[in-house]
Amino acid sequence: MEKVLKKNSFFKSTFIVASLTLVSRFAGLVRDVLISNVLGVTMVADAFFIALRLPNIFRRITAEGAFSAVFVPIFSKRLIAGKVNAINFSQDILYILIISVTIIACLLQILMPVIMYIMAYGFSDDLLKFNLSIIYSRITAPYILFISISSLGIGILNSLGKYSVASLLPIILNFFLIVALLLPSEDIFMTGYLLSFAVTISGFFQFIIIFYTLNRLGYSLRLKKPKHYSKINEFYDRAKPQIGTGLVLQFNILVSGVIASFAQGGISTLYYAERLYQLPLALFGISIGTVLLPTLSSLNIKDDLEEMILVIKKSVKFALIMSFPAAIGLSIISVPLIAAIYQHGLFNELNTIAVSKTLIAFSLGLPAFVLMKIYLPIFYSLGDTKNPFLYSLIAIAINVILALFLFPQYGVVGLALSTSISSWINLFLLIAKARDSMILFFSKKFNFDILKIFISSVIMGITLYFLSNHSNNMNGILLVFTLICVGVMIYFLILFLLGVLSKNDIRSIVSSLIS
Repeated sequence: MEKVLKKNSFFKSTFIVASLTLVSRFAGLVRDVLISNVLGVTMVADAFFIALRLPNIFRRITAEGAFSAVFVPIFSKRLIAGKVNAINFSQDILYILIISVTIIACLLQILMPVIMYIMAYGFSDDLLKFNLSIIYSRITAPYILFISISSLGIGILNSLGKYSVASLLPIILNFFLIVALLLPSEDIFMTGYLLSFAVTISGFFQFIIIFYTLNRLGYSLRLKKPKHYSKINEFYDRAKPQIGTGLVLQFNILVSGVIASFAQGGISTLYYAERLYQLPLALFGISIGTVLLPTLSSLNIKDDLEEMILVIKKSVKFALIMSFPAAIGLSIISVPLIAAIYQHGLFNELNTIAVSKTLIAFSLGLPAFVLMKIYLPIFYSLGDTKNPFLYSLIAIAINVILALFLFPQYGVVGLALSTSISSWINLFLLIAKARDSMILFFSKKFNFDILKIFISSVIMGITLYFLSNHSNNMNGILLVFTLICVGVMIYFLILFLLGVLSKNDIRSIVSSLIS
């Protein structure tokens, strides 16, 4: 197999994934506008968002996390040895995956009341909300089976450089949720049922599309019992630390959810804020990480160290160029942005202020969230899954301690703030370990560029702050659009004037896109 870098430029692949992610997030934005309008910050909203937690946990561990992080490097190496070898390996993993996830899905149905006590203990004082959470979660649980199996197909497609299909899948989920929100219903309780069924139905369609695409590409997988378990044992040994890392990270989310469940509307407030800060995270962090893992897995640290460091350096610089202004911009325009998007129907001005404060706290950690999506694939491509697991344990412990300390005084905002602080600590640990592995790219010039990026972002932020405070008569949506356009133009103009972006950089980006 040719190296991914020779088959397709790294930037072009990242741009494709980011563009499709943007389309998906736009659909998600429409969905969230409808949800905020129909459900607002109510018990039904809290119950449905909790019902989304379990599917999201498995999606992050499989499609976006532990499974892909281990499967893609091994599959890429086996593909070099031959297509048949890679397909046989995939079929063995598929067999075990289906059995294990099916058992888990069945157990979830049986133990759902106990799981709800763990995930949303604060709901137990409100019997109606608690029972709604159980019912909605049981309806969404089959999605876990579909997305877990689909994650194997997504891993194969990403290894082959076919990123577009997997990047479009979230649009299917958003489509079904939008349809559910537009269907006439007797009350918001029925809307919660429709949304829960929409989640599971979308998972089935995602599964069909992934495996239909694999069949068209000549990678059809059959369900058959493995003849030997050596390949599965090898995969499991490699996957254990990474699965542990994924579970620890999801435990972090779980703890935040449990604590938030004690605040009225806490789950909903967290959800609405997370959806906004996850837009730049998905565009710049997940998009780069999706392309970076198979790219680095195709390289050899001994023979291709220079090329590997070059790819990482460009990824980090691009991530910083995008995440710094996004973090500052979200903080400055949080109130008009949230008001324009969410403040309709059952979502009121008090909800806007609460979500705004939470979004600002999340935004403080946005660059760290994005850079972690780049640093983790570095370790996974080198076969190191133990150190990320150790660092995630440290970060989670700090997060839980901070959350318990900050929540009584700052509420949900304290939870978001503790998540941001612990993410920065996790990132610094990864950076320090990467230097030990000879992944060195922080030079004097590179550090100076980072300073210039930060200065450009601050100047942009000051400009936005001034404009937002002197544009009270402007329509909400028009104000947000104007602020974003002005901010983008000022930011990139300053980057150009400071020499962070040169004419050659712009030419290379454009040429990679049209080639």
